[in-house]
Amino acid sequence: MDQTVKASNGKRYFIVFICMLIQALPYCISQNLQSQMQTPVSESGVVTEVGFTLLYLSGTIPALFNPFFAKFYDKFKIKYIYVAGLIIGGLAFASYGLAQNAIMFNASAFCTQIGTILFTGLSLPVMMGHWFPGEGRGTALGIALAGGSIGNVFLQPITVNLLANVGWRGTYIILGLAMIAIGVPLALLFIRYPKQGELPEEKVSTETSAKPVRQKFDGLSDKETSKTSAFWTFWCGCALICFAVVAVSTQAIPVLAKKGFEASQLGVAGSIFGVSCLIGNVAGGKLFDKLGSFVPMVLSGIANVLALIIMAFMPTGSFVGFLVPILSGLTVFTITSAPAFMPSDVFGQRDGTMKLAKVGMSFALGSSISALLFTTLSNKIGLTSACMLFIAVGVVGYILNLMGQIQAKKLLQK
Repeated sequence: MDQTVKASNGKRYFIVFICMLIQALPYCISQNLQSQMQTPVSESGVVTEVGFTLLYLSGTIPALFNPFFAKFYDKFKIKYIYVAGLIIGGLAFASYGLAQNAIMFNASAFCTQIGTILFTGLSLPVMMGHWFPGEGRGTALGIALAGGSIGNVFLQPITVNLLANVGWRGTYIILGLAMIAIGVPLALLFIRYPKQGELPEEKVSTETSAKPVRQKFDGLSDKETSKTSAFWTFWCGCALICFAVVAVSTQAIPVLAKKGFEASQLGVAGSIFGVSCLIGNVAGGKLFDKLGSFVPMVLSGIANVLALIIMAFMPTGSFVGFLVPILSGLTVFTITSAPAFMPSDVFGQRDGTMKLAKVGMSFALGSSISALLFTTLSNKIGLTSACMLFIAVGVVGYILNLMGQIQAKKLLQK
């Protein structure tokens, strides 16, 4: 029996490893490298710097169609959804290199995000839900999502070298084709759901000393859930949380630059953020597995408020500023694992893909204009006032999120 369990766990974590590779390479290319492109593209005159930043807004619009995309999982094999997403995302990313104006750039961003939704945004949580129906799903998600942080270590310097040698157009095309060349074979060879009887049955031990095992539960259907105030309280909370969390994660380095950090210190801060994200993704997944959704979000809220307070009041050049990328990285699970884990954990796994799709919309809406709004407000009313405003928004978001969780628990216990 132990041999069977070991063999099953080996298969499960091999799938996690494959998903981590897809996050480290195709996903990282599609989502994490635009900051390197911004200066050379804007200097070329094809798109202004403001026009370039609009990519982050147009790239979130496809998330509004998540409920439509979620229907694919009942009609097509997960393998083919991954392949379609990788091809769409890769070709769209390569098309940046052919763009002649802001409209074409935004069209490329829109299509790139459609592909990313199909091979990560919806597909990764669905995959992990099938391979880890009970205990271990949060940890698996955290490990897989950590691939994005690992990919940054290698792809950022590669991108810099490509820009120096082939220019921004060639860099976009090469990296877009690399997404397809690397991702499609991985998907075709390894992406699948577990076969019947392939996973061990998870049983609750009768021994009092045994650790409790988190069990899957069905909960209400998607239609029933959508009619509850608990779901929409939770949904609104997620959107407001993203305003605060994304503001910290995207603006930490620019704020430290304003606070007198030198280039070498900013480089160290960026490295600290990368390492903290890697730790945060894995540790966050563990927290979700062991404690559920409530406690990790409380911890996230405390860390996020502390980071914003430091950004607002830190003395010029103070080393306390390094706490901002640390806190932001350690709580990155709030915008990576949380939208993938919490919908099923809070509202049940029945119609889990549709619940995931709708909650994903709230995270996307909250993320879409956070960085732009924070920067604009900082210039208009000052950094300190902007941070205080985002603290208020974030606190309201966390309160609504936690209230939604409490209401859902009471509702499902009836």
